[in-house]
Amino acid sequence: MAVVSLENNIRLYSSELFQALLKASNYKLDKRIAQTVAEGYARNLDYSDPELMHVGVTSVANNLLTKIKQEYFNV
Repeated sequence: MAVVSLENNIRLYSSELFQALLKASNYKLDKRIAQTVAEGYARNLDYSDPELMHVGVTSVANNLLTKIKQEYFNV
């Protein structure tokens, strides 16, 4: 049961983060890169840490965008 719940958390968080990455980049970030980054981040997130869970996906997306190479943006 816990594995299913974790997978659901990962799926939900990565979906929300994917949308936030696209929106924060004004939809210039390549969708495949946004999906890869969102899934990777969601899989490595500690869902039991209440402090991390209070950080909004928009804040996370803005922070992650500064670390993504410019070549992955469609200008």
